[in-house]
Amino acid sequence: MGFHSIILKSFSRYMSRSQIDKEYYYSICKVIDRKFSIRVGSLAPIHQALIDNTNETIRVQLMNKRYYDYPWMFLQDNCTCPDCFHESSKSRKKLMTSLDLDKRITHVTVNEDRNGVNCRWSDGHLSSFSETWLQERRFTEENTTGRRYILRDKPELFGADYQIQRDNFNEVIENPQRLIHLFKILCKNGVFILQDAPKETGQLRKFIEKFGFIRTTHYGIEFTVKSEVNASNMAYTSNTLGVHTDLPYYVYPPGVQFLHFIKQYEGDTEGGMTHLVDGFHVAEQMKVDHYENYKILSTVPLEFADIGNDFRRFHKIFHSPTFVHSSNNGEQLERIVYNSQQLSSCLPIPISQVKTLYESLKLFTNLCYDTKNLMRFKLKEGEVLIFDNWRLLHGREGYDASKGNRLVEGCYVDWDEIYSTIRVIESDL
Repeated sequence: MGFHSIILKSFSRYMSRSQIDKEYYYSICKVIDRKFSIRVGSLAPIHQALIDNTNETIRVQLMNKRYYDYPWMFLQDNCTCPDCFHESSKSRKKLMTSLDLDKRITHVTVNEDRNGVNCRWSDGHLSSFSETWLQERRFTEENTTGRRYILRDKPELFGADYQIQRDNFNEVIENPQRLIHLFKILCKNGVFILQDAPKETGQLRKFIEKFGFIRTTHYGIEFTVKSEVNASNMAYTSNTLGVHTDLPYYVYPPGVQFLHFIKQYEGDTEGGMTHLVDGFHVAEQMKVDHYENYKILSTVPLEFADIGNDFRRFHKIFHSPTFVHSSNNGEQLERIVYNSQQLSSCLPIPISQVKTLYESLKLFTNLCYDTKNLMRFKLKEGEVLIFDNWRLLHGREGYDASKGNRLVEGCYVDWDEIYSTIRVIESDL
């Protein structure tokens, strides 16, 4: 039985294959490969290394006795010697202009400890590649799929009956493993709530600086949501906010939003209530039941604009379809870009598309507000709502500011910081 098959069989004793977190599975394989290579070198030798002149590769027989091919050009480009590779920055010293397409490997040997391969090139240059390095860069379907896979690729869609995962703010901030557990929930389900945060500003920065940094926008580093006179944004009023994704007028909108409820509106039970809907779930309903409308929202761009003065004077304009698909996989929905209250009054599309576009937007909005899809709840003081701004649409019921106010501190974090945090913490486990 293959090495990774043993691991998979062990996982499967406790869960079905479909339930296994693929990124976690591949990371475990990677870690175990590395541990075997470094700590138990005799159990993971390189058995043999050969030159394949026909295919311009070297063939290396690793610990599982299978052969793996590595193209010459790939090895030349990724030479790990000090002349070619800068170790502390993990970067190439040489430029692509120096790649010699006619350069050949003339001799290959396994080193004395059998944990690396030495390659002699036609110009006399010597490259060495460790067994660990070769293991992690095998050109196999498992390896290439595992490298490209991210947790957001397989979202678990939900409706109005979804129970949001909750945890304690002060405990999570001190526990890296609980943090990445919640971040994986964020990737798959799009939302979680932290409870019992101190009811004062500055807590979001305190939390985020434990793992990364805040994405600054023209509304500042953090922003404060409360009813104001001459507000620079509709959120800073007591009006109803329709369900939307934030900052649709940005070329690269922030991926994750944090909202800390410091003071909740208490004038009545309905005022200030939060609305939340899984945009991917609604989009999937449209794809199945109203495909033509889905296609229109996937292809026809809207113009979003934000003009004013806050943290900085700003004049943002961006054009995007409502449903944005992944550049790696055209079928995979990557994000929703939508805010009907920030739609520009300019609509730079052919007049023939206007009617069908509005019909499609109306259908999408109606489905968002369908009682089977829309979550309605009132967050408590000290709770922090953390959600996927590329997937979940959020809104707010209006309230009577003469009967009381609410104070919410918010900020954003890019998805890159979430993914990076998961990898960094898992590499330390």
